[in-house]
Amino acid sequence: AADNRPPRTAHACGVVSAIASGEIVRLDAAAAERAPGVLAVFRPGNFPRLHRIAEDMAHGIKAAEVRPPFADEKIYYAGQFVALVVAETFEQARAASRLVQVEYRATRPVLSLDDGIATNGAKPQDEEKSERGEPDRALAAAPVRLDETYTTPVEVHCAMEQHSTVAEWDGTRLVLHDSTQWVFGQPRTLAAMLGLPPEQVVVRAPFIGGGFGSKLFLWPHAVLAAVAAQKLSRPVKFVLPRQLHFGTAGHRPVTRQRLRLGATRAGRLLALRPDSESHTS
Repeated sequence: AADNRPPRTAHACGVVSAIASGEIVRLDAAAAERAPGVLAVFRPGNFPRLHRIAEDMAHGIKAAEVRPPFADEKIYYAGQFVALVVAETFEQARAASRLVQVEYRATRPVLSLDDGIATNGAKPQDEEKSERGEPDRALAAAPVRLDETYTTPVEVHCAMEQHSTVAEWDGTRLVLHDSTQWVFGQPRTLAAMLGLPPEQVVVRAPFIGGGFGSKLFLWPHAVLAAVAAQKLSRPVKFVLPRQLHFGTAGHRPVTRQRLRLGATRAGRLLALRPDSESHTS
């Protein structure tokens, strides 16, 4: 996606939160705005209010983050975008992004699966429950029983191609060159967030340099690029640095899976009960 470079393409660089939970107390972008080549610094307070959308997978609508970028000053996770610098060149945007000064009021973050369950309680996904027969009774009566718990850690995909977006507007139509696996849902989701008819958003992704699931759904960097391009009336390219793939893009969650089997001594299964827990937002 980043190989696309329409005429007059500007370059974006994100400023991400230095804390995992809390709120922004003060954000000073004055020095960044005066830096060479800078066209704009977007942040809470000078960014359009976008629509908070409801997930509707049947119609291909799902954003990785329901809250639109810069909707408030609250910090929900480590690596959350708190500002976006757009400049004539990537180097100018990156240099200016380091001039943005942010003060935070930190609160205690949730750091593990057990911490999350203790803090917020477990939230069963009732639509994903499935049960047949009487597994508990069958397990209790089984001559041979196995009860084991298996865990997997967070896995970050880090595909060869970085998460990349080039956004340009053709009148009222938005064209997004994006590294995405979500070509069916991305235009619908982005249109809903921007308040546009779906036919006014076109997403082009003829080649993807790897994704493995992390490039599903609409990620904040694509929304930021689209709005910045509209505000500046010129194309905007936003390529996530490799470091940000660990915070502002998708990953596989921690899982904890308890597996209980009941069987005869000859090895015939009488009961099977898998229970799985994983973290989410």
